[in-house]
Amino acid sequence: MTPADQAGVLAVDVGAGTTDILLTRAGETLENAVKLVVPSATQVAGARIRAATACGQTVVFRGPVMGGGAVTRAMRAHLAAGHPFVATTSAAASFADDPDEVRALGVRLVDDDDADELLRRGHRAAVEVRSGDLDAEALTQALRLFGVEPGFTAVAVAVQDHGYAPHGSNRVLRFSLWEKAIAAGQPIDRLFHEADAVPPVLTRLRAAADVARGLAADRPSLVGDTGPAALFGALPADGGDAVLVNVGNGHTVCLLALEGRVAGVFEHHTRCLDRAGLESQLRRWLAGDLGSDEVRADRGHGALLAADAADVAVDRGGRWRLPLVVTGPRRDLLTGSRLPLEFAAPHGDMMLTGCFGLLRALRARHEGLA
Repeated sequence: MTPADQAGVLAVDVGAGTTDILLTRAGETLENAVKLVVPSATQVAGARIRAATACGQTVVFRGPVMGGGAVTRAMRAHLAAGHPFVATTSAAASFADDPDEVRALGVRLVDDDDADELLRRGHRAAVEVRSGDLDAEALTQALRLFGVEPGFTAVAVAVQDHGYAPHGSNRVLRFSLWEKAIAAGQPIDRLFHEADAVPPVLTRLRAAADVARGLAADRPSLVGDTGPAALFGALPADGGDAVLVNVGNGHTVCLLALEGRVAGVFEHHTRCLDRAGLESQLRRWLAGDLGSDEVRADRGHGALLAADAADVAVDRGGRWRLPLVVTGPRRDLLTGSRLPLEFAAPHGDMMLTGCFGLLRALRARHEGLA
């Protein structure tokens, strides 16, 4: 078998802390697939900005929109240190949807030609930092180092997208997509998009879809949010009803899955939660006693149940009726909990849960895919 023959489905889950990569191989079990867990793009770009800060260099930040987090914190620290920060409009959208808001932070917005000129004139006093959630060239080079040539049978990528809301709350916009899924009783696999059919409001996901299409060539390509990817990966193999919890580095997303559909969602920022708070809000959400207004007042995203879903997972006496499955890199938040939970580790690897969810979505959407 040649290296090219070995390549199969590529699944990439881009989180706030890590980028998790799974590549299936023909004739191999998933336990023997190619797996990589590396720092996420925002962590890498943030480190490059910090290095420029230490050297007193001007940063020229350009490329497609990407996740904020570490890169935003590094940008703010760079400006606070008194050093210039320049960004193209597309890259600046990583910090905020409204360009005027980015300018107000002290970032100078330029076009690509001006960025080229700044780098040329600045020589060593200016450094380019590339934006973007996924570097296709770096990924394929890394795989080649291990004897795996690109030539994927399908590609799926997950990134977290709040949605484009330059004049409103992207927390509200993001949760409105969950609300629509609950109202429609949407099957979990329909939360993912073919790479050429991503809604315009999901700008970060569209940028990731461009990379996915390029990697897939003429093969299937799918993209989705990191939340649904992890939750779908944690869903029991039999697809039965369950309460799914993904405690991520950035967001905690909880989903009530009934008959394969989205019957309820609770989403908060992990940094705002402790064990007691998460336990309490989980119970209240599943009882229908926790609403989005309260969650947003606590700096979260929202909470909602379908009309027929209250008390399905937990009865009024507090007894659990459904499995409670927990995954995510911050799952230790619930260590020692009295809740009847189980920690998910599909195919023996918790960190690849999102990748397994992407693989599951691809197979649900494309019959016959290995």
